[in-house]
Formats: sequence, structure tokens, C-alpha cells
Amino acid sequence: MKLHLNHTPIKAPYQLDHQSGIFLIGSCFAVEIGNILNEHRFPVLQNPNGILFNPRSIENSLSEILSPAFEEKYLLKRGDEFYSFAHHSSVKASSKEELMQKIKNTQTTALQFLKTAKVLIITFGSAFYYKHKELNGVVANCHKQSGALFTKELCSVENIVKQYTGLLTEIKKINPLIQFIFTVSPVKYLKDGLENNALSKSTLLLAAQNICKLNKDCHYFPAYELVSDDLRDYRFFKEDLAHPNQMAVNYVWEKFAETFFSEKSIKLNHKIEQLNKAKAHRPLHNNPEEEEKLKEFVNDLDQEIMKELGG
Repeated sequence: MKLHLNHTPIKAPYQLDHQSGIFLIGSCFAVEIGNILNEHRFPVLQNPNGILFNPRSIENSLSEILSPAFEEKYLLKRGDEFYSFAHHSSVKASSKEELMQKIKNTQTTALQFLKTAKVLIITFGSAFYYKHKELNGVVANCHKQSGALFTKELCSVENIVKQYTGLLTEIKKINPLIQFIFTVSPVKYLKDGLENNALSKSTLLLAAQNICKLNKDCHYFPAYELVSDDLRDYRFFKEDLAHPNQMAVNYVWEKFAETFFSEKSIKLNHKIEQLNKAKAHRPLHNNPEEEEKLKEFVNDLDQEIMKELGG
């Protein structure tokens, strides 16, 4: 008896390998996939401005990387730390000067990576965004400030498509060979209510599909559909019933690998997984001989992997 659909996404017209630079930006689900890519030794840069959820903030972040011009007016102090309305709360410092320098350094690093990346993966989380009334600008994070300072708005499909068509054109100017992958996070934003979460996801799905239809070198990957329509069961979610659990993340990862990776990289991934498991193994009993065998196995396999990676 089949317990889920086992959907096979359309194979990408290109292949990624362990030499392909992969830039990820967007929601916390992008972090999940980015971390797995890191574990498998792909050259990765993820979320230089921290986790971003809505298309407006993601577009702003990429635009600022292309043309660094961050304004100090977006900084705020909360407790003993300084934060930025254009960044996630993980981006902070003990002084304005330190934070401004940190942001500048991050933008420089991100721009250099973007210039040579093989692919840019953009993951939309929510179509709702918050606009700061006084600053008259979209914020990436409200940083626990009073709700009276913001208005909550919904992106339109038309505006998302228009903004990203222009953005992709600008990115192509600095990296003509880059490929784009758009995806929608399967994370449910239950605080918005079920109706608004459905409205938000449908907006993002339409926008992502239209962006990929209108722009070449664009590929849509169905992360949302794999969890919501293929697996389609709350046993694949964490206890909060909003975030996919590790089983679901691993399933999406397997489908991602099938869609984008070369056969050589898929085989190398299996070796790296074997190595990671061996490194994490802790023997139940003290057995010096077995420990020495494991150490030799890990060292030999690590050397073999390094050779295949070109290191």
C-alpha cells in the first residue's frame, strides 16, 4: 500500500556538482537545505542578512548586495544590542559602528560569492510583510517593537513578478552564467490563521511559477508541494504542526538531489554521509582494536573524498 505519492520533480536542464557555488536566501526552510549542503561539502553561502521570509525583504537584501548603500536610519537599539530593520535578529552588535561595519563586510562577501555562484536559490516563506510607518520602508524583522509602528500588507503576484524580473536582470549583469531556483517553503505560518496562510502560499506559488515562465535560466522546485501534497501527513511535521520534521526535510533533500545533482555528486554524497556517520559513531564498549579500525576507516575514506573534491 502506498502511503504517499512519491512525486518526481522535473529534472533540471543543468547539473550541480561539488564545485558549484550555491547561494541560498529566504526562509528557515532554506537554512535546512543549506545546512545539508554544507554537511555534504558543497561551497555554500546562505542568508547573509539572516533568515528572510517575504519576497519584498529578500529582493531588498539582494538589491543591497548588488549596490551596497545601507542607511543607518534602519538601525535600532534593543536592550544592550543594536539591530537592523533590514536584517534578521541574528545580525546584531554592541554598537552602531560595529553593526554598520559587520553589514558592510557581509555585503562585500556576498557580492563576491554571487559573482561566481552557479546557482541562486530563493525560498519564499510568506507573502505578508510589515512596513515601518515612520521609515516608510519594508522591514525584514520587527525586532519585538510595538505593532503600532507597522502596517501589515500582502504582496501581489504582479508586483513580485515585476520586482524579480528586474532583479534577475541585474544579477545577470554581474554573473551571466548564473541559474535561478525558486521554491516556496512548506512551513505553515499559523499565526496568520489558516485562511491567510493559504492565501499567502497561493500568492507565492503563482508568483514563483510566473517568474520562472518569464525568465530564462529559472527553475521551479516544488518543496512546498512535496511536503503538503506528496507526503501530506502531520506525522511529517514537528510538534508545533507548522515546521516539517527531519524526515520531511530529508525527503525534500533526496528529491532536490535527484533534480539537480550529477550522478558523480550523488555518489560522492553517499560517501560523505557514510563518513559523517562513522565520525559520529560512539562504541558501546571500550575496544581499542575496534576503535583503531574505525579511525583508519575514517581517515582512508576522508582522504578518498578529499581527492574526489580536488583538495
